Amino acid sequence: MHLSLSWAKSMEGNIDEWIHNGFKRHSDWTSQILNIENNDGFLRLEDSWGPRLISKSGEAQSSPSADRQKGFETVASPQIFKQKMVVSEQYVTRGKYSQIQREAEDLGKATMETLNIFGAQPFIEAFTSTTLFYGDAKPLASSSHTRADGGTAISNTSSTSIPLTDANLETGRINIKQQKGGTGQKLAIGSNLLLMVQEQQEREAVVITGSTRRSGTPNNDLNFYLGLIDTFVNPFIGEDISDLNGVAGLSTSWFLLARDEHQIIMSYEQRPVFTTWDDEDADTMTTKVKFSALVGWTNPLATYHSKGDNSAYSG
Repeated sequence: MHLSLSWAKSMEGNIDEWIHNGFKRHSDWTSQILNIENNDGFLRLEDSWGPRLISKSGEAQSSPSADRQKGFETVASPQIFKQKMVVSEQYVTRGKYSQIQREAEDLGKATMETLNIFGAQPFIEAFTSTTLFYGDAKPLASSSHTRADGGTAISNTSSTSIPLTDANLETGRINIKQQKGGTGQKLAIGSNLLLMVQEQQEREAVVITGSTRRSGTPNNDLNFYLGLIDTFVNPFIGEDISDLNGVAGLSTSWFLLARDEHQIIMSYEQRPVFTTWDDEDADTMTTKVKFSALVGWTNPLATYHSKGDNSAYSG
């Protein structure tokens, strides 16, 4: 009697549970820093802005029409990810359940780690001149983001790659709050700011933003940033990590994000799906994970970036 179908069927529930246990072993960092959305397999967006100011008018005069200022286009398609693991009937009959469990959990963990590293890609490659997404032909961090109306270019980076300090955090905060949109209007960014660093700078970042009193000052002044800027330590942007394009992170970089304002996205065509099937001829059972998504930005504003290594940079 051929037992392939029955043994495979009996393993499905266990493997599904083990995979999902592995998937939940690590946190989903992407939702902490990116805008998560869905797409239909292709992303084509164009920014547009209404008027910067409302025109002055007089009594009984016609209202002036507002012109729409078209921005730059963003065009992208998702990246497909998929991997499978195979379990043989002999592996099961020999009682290798602990090995199967570890392999299934590793498949789930690998899925989450892939999502986290993929989601960190815009920041790892923020200073890479060949990584272009938005239609102004600039990397995410640039001192010369073109304005659609032809106005003064916008910088969202440090041209001297200032390191993370109390004073330099203030430089970044002022930059992000004074950035202007496509027709020159201020973005009106409030205090909902997030400081993102890698693990090497966790201590410094928490001391700067989280101390009750200002650290290192003679009079132990009030810490202005307490409750104003939150710190997020992203373990997938440091020098110990290379993204899926082989670009290594930095041990010195730091980023400010205006939450609810920035437009750095992870857009899913298909969220992770695990499927299982058996092959009676080969006496094997296969489990596959597949998902497809894109990461990038539909506008570089409401962000600030520094390499943090005191090097000259323009982007």
